[in-house]
Amino acid sequence: MKYILSFLRGIDAINLWTGKLLRFLILGIGGMLCYEVILRYAFNAPTIWAHELSLHVFGAYSVLGAGYVLFLNEHVRTDVIYARLSPTGRAIFDLICFPLFLMFTAVISVEGAEMAALSIAARETTLTFLRSPIYPVKVAIPVASFLLLLQGLAYYIRSLLGLIKARGVN
Repeated sequence: MKYILSFLRGIDAINLWTGKLLRFLILGIGGMLCYEVILRYAFNAPTIWAHELSLHVFGAYSVLGAGYVLFLNEHVRTDVIYARLSPTGRAIFDLICFPLFLMFTAVISVEGAEMAALSIAARETTLTFLRSPIYPVKVAIPVASFLLLLQGLAYYIRSLLGLIKARGVN
């Protein structure tokens, strides 16, 4: 049991630190957009890179935060039903839904990895004048799905342990 709890804390730590590091990306996006607005409206000299780069960073930020959001237990769910359940009922509901979660993350992982590999191989860029590389954002997809899968596994194990504890099984 000690090793399982240690494993769960390790997964939590990975997603917690990922979330904390991602916070700085928002500052970068804000900085780029402020820079763009100031240059555009104060000096009539817009950049060609700030908006596009901020979209790339925001795309990576959006997907990489999925595991962190699950760690915080802030994902959207149908609380109309879930909130009315007892803790045991919630654990059972979570355990029933876990195979759907696995299928979802498996599809995202496989398709995302394939998309990222093709993008890297082609050295894919945007179709804009800037021609910025798009593959770093696409690489974030399978990485994010792996982090989400880890956190989902931790959530599943905790639900299972909670159900076992509630049932008094030793």
